[in-house]
Amino acid sequence: MKGVSKSIIALIIVIIVIIAAVGVYYVTLHKSTTTPSISTTPPVTLTVVTFSGESAKFIQCAGNLFSEEHPGVTVKVICYPFSEYIDQEITALSAHSTQYDIIGFTSTSAQKVTPYLICLNESMFNMSDIIMPQEDFGGIIYNSTTGKTEMIGIAYETAVYLTAYKECIFCNATLAEEFYNEYHMNFSPTTWENWTVVLDVDNFLTSHGITKYGFLIDDHVKHGIIDAYPAVFGWYYERCPELTQGKIGGLPGYNIMFESYILPGFSYPLPSFNSTAGIEALETYYDLVSYEPSPSSIQICYGNFAKFYPDAAGAFIFTSQLTCLNTTEREHTYLAPLPGDYAETGTDFLGVSKYSLHKQLAEEFLAFLVSPQVQKLAFLKFGKFPISKEAFQELMSNASLPTYEREWLTQVYRAAEEAWANPPNIPPTYPELIPSFNNEVYCYLTGKISAQEALNIAAQDWIKAVSG
Repeated sequence: MKGVSKSIIALIIVIIVIIAAVGVYYVTLHKSTTTPSISTTPPVTLTVVTFSGESAKFIQCAGNLFSEEHPGVTVKVICYPFSEYIDQEITALSAHSTQYDIIGFTSTSAQKVTPYLICLNESMFNMSDIIMPQEDFGGIIYNSTTGKTEMIGIAYETAVYLTAYKECIFCNATLAEEFYNEYHMNFSPTTWENWTVVLDVDNFLTSHGITKYGFLIDDHVKHGIIDAYPAVFGWYYERCPELTQGKIGGLPGYNIMFESYILPGFSYPLPSFNSTAGIEALETYYDLVSYEPSPSSIQICYGNFAKFYPDAAGAFIFTSQLTCLNTTEREHTYLAPLPGDYAETGTDFLGVSKYSLHKQLAEEFLAFLVSPQVQKLAFLKFGKFPISKEAFQELMSNASLPTYEREWLTQVYRAAEEAWANPPNIPPTYPELIPSFNNEVYCYLTGKISAQEALNIAAQDWIKAVSG
């Protein structure tokens, strides 16, 4: 019995040792295949480069949230002034630098940065939730070499060029009655059918000493003119069959600043603005500018419009500019379509650099950035309108938001789906088309040349640029 007992005991000990060894092996194997040690995972920094402002702050905030869900990953946003950031990006990208993973750009600079960006994997994004007219204007471009469209960036917010107006002025029944008796037109900006009404309103308010300025409109020669003029021209373009031939928004990439068709023998459409419709639009633009500071002394632009807005009746602005207003001004500002019921797109994008060392992670961050929950945060914390339809719907039904904010959301969502009065974003837009057009228009606004001369010279320059 003793011998048997010793054998059994020995066997039990052997079995225990084997089980323990197997257990240790399994635990070691399991750890090595499913939960890598954090101490052996090198930290990763995703670097975003864009222009300074609230959008950059939103991206950084989203980056911090992304880091919480991805231990070891840091998102760093580097900002430059709007007038400098593209040049800063191109300098680094043309040198094949790996310092930037994610590149910020606008619709008019999209083709400028395209050679340095990867084609994004659309399957990583819920494209059915993205407001596509916003994405199409710069995020998706036509590659003339391959004959196909490519998704080079994702729109991370919605921005449209609309009418912003002072609710406290235009809901005044006494003023509305006085204006109607004098001009026989409706005073409310939501009803305006043409730009003539705007000029009448400007004249009425300034001549009666109600406001110092009329409706502000950008006349900045470095960039703003190329945004403001198409907004006015859209009304005239839409009503000119000789320019549109039924295609209201123009050809993709060329948009309304070119004719909506290509003549036989040409590989590109001709400019549309050196036409009777274009001249009428420019003369209207001149009249609008006459109700604000003279551009020869002070040019209204993205950076300073909030300074003059308190003394104005309203402004034609991109919705992203609303964040520039103080709380009191925002609460008394409502939105309406451009006169004639249309809008212009002005969306910003983010793409992934070809030289990034973390391309897949960068795409994951962009997908996170445009998710409904993060997009709601963009509006609630930074005043940026969502690119996500789901986020828009949830915000519009949020009864805890102020009335004016829900009104904004309703107008912007409606306009975002319809915006078509856009400047071009074909390859030479940023370095060539904008300066040649803006400089000539500025010369007209300051009385140096006629409207016809300004537009003819700009059109000739544009033809050289697109045909070269």
